[in-house]
Amino acid sequence: MSEQLFKSFAIIGAGPNTGIHIVKAFLAIGAPILVVARPASTNVAALPGDDPNLKVVRADHTSASEISTVLREHKVDVLISTVTLVFGGVVGQNVLADAAKEAGVKLFVPSEFGIKPQLAKGGLAFQKTDSAVYAKSIGLPTLRVFNGLFYEFVPWLTALADTGKFHIVNKGETPGSFTAVSDVAGYVAHILTIQPPSRLLDVEIHIEGQRATLSEIGALYKSRAPVVHCDALPTEGVVNAHFRTFFQKHVETGGGSCGWNPVTESDDPESASRDNSLWEGHRWLTVSEALGL
Repeated sequence: MSEQLFKSFAIIGAGPNTGIHIVKAFLAIGAPILVVARPASTNVAALPGDDPNLKVVRADHTSASEISTVLREHKVDVLISTVTLVFGGVVGQNVLADAAKEAGVKLFVPSEFGIKPQLAKGGLAFQKTDSAVYAKSIGLPTLRVFNGLFYEFVPWLTALADTGKFHIVNKGETPGSFTAVSDVAGYVAHILTIQPPSRLLDVEIHIEGQRATLSEIGALYKSRAPVVHCDALPTEGVVNAHFRTFFQKHVETGGGSCGWNPVTESDDPESASRDNSLWEGHRWLTVSEALGL
């Protein structure tokens, strides 16, 4: 007897970076999805307004009881979070986990969608591990999706968008995992609606659109912008330059790969794309296609 697939999905954090793409990916395959928006959010204006599979409700994201009520009323099987993590937005994600547990949600997809986190407290995106540990402590199954760096993230990471120059900290010759936002969104919608629940409960997913180095990507930009190697990104006119420098250095040590093992601090290239096959027959976008290079 086959397992019953997940039927009801909700997303919190349907902003322009990742969330709205996941919503559109669900709608593209005819799957219903509930968007739980903040009371004052304006992001919902960018959502398709005439799709019968889309429903939007507003609730206070800091209130576990309010979110839980919404999830229970809509009999949600899977809750997806795309709240911003990098600059502290993860603080409220445990609230979402509490709400999901209280509402009887069967699977929580926390806001990972990037590189694998370090284990040391205070390390890069440590909050991701902290959130996963918390979900496990309350008995809430999770699905953690690691896709490396978004292609669309590269102009920001290299300060290209700020300075018109492609900055590479040090050599930039260590391979990392890069994936298009649209591929990540499509993948999430596909596996959640196709795979049996037992394949997804308390699982880490590794996907990779293309394995590349920042130097290789920089070479694609040479006809459009100067490529500059530096010890650190310039601080003038570049917000969070120190963080971006730190991030690039982490990529250079191997941490930008989905095959990165934070325990041994080593990279396994074969592990980086081990779960690509769950999207059968899909052709993953290359960096040049995603960035129009």
